[in-house]
Amino acid sequence: MNHQEYVKNKMPLIRNEETLLQVIDAGLKVGYRFIDTAQVYGNEEAIGRILQTVLPEHGLKREDIWITSKLAPANAGMKEARTSIEKSLKNLKIEYIDLLLIHWPGSSLKSENPKNKLLREESWKVMCEMMEEGKLKSIGVSNFEICHLEELKNKSEIIPAVNQVEYHPHFHQDDLVKYCRKNNIHFQAYSSLGSPTYRQQLSEEVVVKDLAKKYNVEIPVLLLGFAYCQGISVLPRTTSSEHVASNFKVTELTISQEDIDRLLALTTEHKTCWDPRVVV
Repeated sequence: MNHQEYVKNKMPLIRNEETLLQVIDAGLKVGYRFIDTAQVYGNEEAIGRILQTVLPEHGLKREDIWITSKLAPANAGMKEARTSIEKSLKNLKIEYIDLLLIHWPGSSLKSENPKNKLLREESWKVMCEMMEEGKLKSIGVSNFEICHLEELKNKSEIIPAVNQVEYHPHFHQDDLVKYCRKNNIHFQAYSSLGSPTYRQQLSEEVVVKDLAKKYNVEIPVLLLGFAYCQGISVLPRTTSSEHVASNFKVTELTISQEDIDRLLALTTEHKTCWDPRVVV
């Protein structure tokens, strides 16, 4: 299974344009100003069309929102990276992307490709160039381990602004969080709810249920708050306009350090998405 097929099968992505319109409209109405997409999600064109319509309706301009996209593994390398990023700009109908990430440290989900390291370096070089050109305001990575980050650090003076990775009470990469903080790389969480394949199991964790009851919030809000209350930004992906509003309640939540420590002390480790630790 290639990366595109895995994402399509495992992630609750929105490709239906009417649903996407409803979710974006609801999000802007509640107060969201951040849109996260990727080349492999297959919805950049739809987002571009929708934003041209809904931004004026909410009295917003392009500079009022933040758009993150990601370079597909299949587009890694000097030539493919630039061509695909230019296409993303065209699809999104914008002159610049606020943050572009290398989506995956390999050129596919498999780790065998001996060119992975070179392709990462070439992609990063292209992104640095396009940042100087003003087409990218900031650049970062996703699913990078410490070894991958160290490679970039040794090859470039430009440090990733962000590392977007899986993070929840059953998979909190403490060493990676510590490394990112030490090196001024913002740590951003995805799959905070455990992804569709593991959401029920994570929601049934006793400590999670107890804390949701203690703070009088729904379990998804508590799970988002686990990261949010540590200064880790979250990506509350949903296809429901109702959930858009309920997830935003995390901005009103404050979890004590003692209770964060209870969640960090959980010994269950379960990674719900692809595992970059095997990528050379």
